[in-house]
Amino acid sequence: MSNVIAIVNPKGGVGKTTTALNVAAGLLRYSDITSSVLAIDLDPHGCLSSAMLGKVDGKPPARSIFDVMRRAITPHDGITSTVFQENIDILPSSPHLESMAKTQIFDRLKKVTEALSSSYSWIIVDTPPTMNVLTLNALAAADYVLIPTPINGLSVCTLRKLKDDLESARNSNNELLQILGILVTMKDARTKLDEKLVNEVNEIFGPEAFFETHITVNTKLEEAPGEFQSIFSYDSSCVGSTVYRDFLKKEMMQRLAKLEAKRAELIESRY
Repeated sequence: MSNVIAIVNPKGGVGKTTTALNVAAGLLRYSDITSSVLAIDLDPHGCLSSAMLGKVDGKPPARSIFDVMRRAITPHDGITSTVFQENIDILPSSPHLESMAKTQIFDRLKKVTEALSSSYSWIIVDTPPTMNVLTLNALAAADYVLIPTPINGLSVCTLRKLKDDLESARNSNNELLQILGILVTMKDARTKLDEKLVNEVNEIFGPEAFFETHITVNTKLEEAPGEFQSIFSYDSSCVGSTVYRDFLKKEMMQRLAKLEAKRAELIESRY
């Protein structure tokens, strides 16, 4: 069975795609279990797809998650191998996803992930910078939500609304949805986080929501996607590689184990 992790933050430019591709690659390298990873790109802009497929021409792929979600092809037929050194598959994006964002169909992605659950250990879903039908599809399909965000005034305002949206998704479409945590991104390594803003986020999500590892500003992290590589294969010794590796090995995997136990209890209590 797959663990489905949605990378969600309605604010743009917070590091969702960078996090999605490096978490996907890192799980193959550092997960304790035998891993097979599928990335799903739900953002019509397709930045994750471009990086993982090695495409710079802007042309949409012949087969995409849009074709799968509109049921023109099967989920397995939409899957494409990536150019990453890590053996990751992808259901790539398409600009036509914009048309699906105008519908009221919230369960299509859940059916896709269910159909693929026996084929992959991990499914990582990159979402668009908005809380539209596409993101709501991701929340309906996900087991866990990972929230990348810088800590500044505008981001904290978005997080307050996001918490309400997550509660709504849990109540209406996915009662087993759990928040994996908040990953601080784009942090200046020379400065400390604004304590007032940190306290505000703690009030919203609880004091244990933050991961201790912070993703600091790093040139290599910005360069790697343009070279169609994860940070681990692009420069395994750089700061960006170190912090993502620490995040995965020292925190994310341990937190997932706890949440999986809680999820099992929730499932058992339903029967």
